[in-house]
Amino acid sequence: MQLHLDTTFGFDGMSLAGALAHLGVDMRPVLSALQQLDLPCRLLNVPQGPAGPGFRLTPADEALPADGLWPVSGLHAALESLPLPDEAREQAEKALRLLVEAQAQAHGVRPEGLAFAAREGVFVLLSLAAACWALALGRKALGITRVTASPLPWSSGTTQGPRGPLPLPSPAAALLLRGLPLRRTENDSDYSADPLPADGVALARVLPDAFELPEGIVRGLGVGYRPSGDDVWLRVWVLEEEETTPETPPVRRENRREETPDAQRRGGNEQIAQLETHLDHLTGEELGAALEALAALPEVLDVLWLPGLGKKSRPSGVLRLLCAPRHREVAAAALLRHTHSLGVRYCLLERTVLPRGAGRCLTGQALGPEGVMLPAKLYRLEGRDYARPEADAVREAAAALGVGVPALRMSRPDEY
Repeated sequence: MQLHLDTTFGFDGMSLAGALAHLGVDMRPVLSALQQLDLPCRLLNVPQGPAGPGFRLTPADEALPADGLWPVSGLHAALESLPLPDEAREQAEKALRLLVEAQAQAHGVRPEGLAFAAREGVFVLLSLAAACWALALGRKALGITRVTASPLPWSSGTTQGPRGPLPLPSPAAALLLRGLPLRRTENDSDYSADPLPADGVALARVLPDAFELPEGIVRGLGVGYRPSGDDVWLRVWVLEEEETTPETPPVRRENRREETPDAQRRGGNEQIAQLETHLDHLTGEELGAALEALAALPEVLDVLWLPGLGKKSRPSGVLRLLCAPRHREVAAAALLRHTHSLGVRYCLLERTVLPRGAGRCLTGQALGPEGVMLPAKLYRLEGRDYARPEADAVREAAAALGVGVPALRMSRPDEY
């Protein structure tokens, strides 16, 4: 089954959770866990909304503080305390990390120093956790194997933010939109709420497998509304992808050449864009800053610096980065911006990738009897499953435990 997100009238996590509930997904595990976290929420029936009947997930009044701040560390801790399924946890944590980095860049602060207004922080947590958890429940309940989305709606004008008027899309949302497809809306000035809040764009970077038109037989439709107001909604469609006989070869995504890293979850062949340039004019500090900035971009898959000698035996090198073909222009612009190189070469390469996914694994058994459970890459090779802890998670865990990074890789010796 394919789940298609019709984002024509906006996209955010609360609407997605409401739409999946409207499709029949049992949200009681989510509501119960949020109640235990002192964030009670209700699912309300909307019998006559602009997009038809639907559901609205809304926090109770006692879950919305009037003032105060919620630091980023508190949001991470609250998300960690929720019993999300592994894939949902990985998606929610990634979306939160992208959102925090964009908000920090928009406000000119370091990510660890960012704090949300308490009310805004509640909505961010609910949006990310409820959406990712509801989608995980929907995969099991509805047999969803693939998630697609329509291009995101372009909007202009202003909306009222916690610190005053904000342009649409907001500065953080605008940063997150790099590399994502947009379509212009006909009446974008009619919105009373932001159709694309930054947390919604962060989820759009994480949840869909592809941005494309739906294809198949419609088996269900769900409608989700924002907690307040009915002029921003989300429709989600469940489609059964048609099977074809060997005599009529299918024209389907699985039989076309993949041009994005979306193929990685299934494994196989895909295209990848490789960009490179020669550099011999940057100082060591400038080169280090460029590598760090390029590696932090969500569109960039990997960055490599190959030192060598150039003309007249000058110290030189090749800066090379990888990205999906659809992100080539964004990556090239970033490479030029951060290096002031006078040109960039690029080519399309074929590569074979192993089936992979996201999960968690146990490591650092030498540090204690139970070890440390960390987010990890899961992959399959020669019929066996493997897990590799995420590097960022290893560094954070090592710092929290007061040990070096290698300590989390070492095994505990036998008793002697």
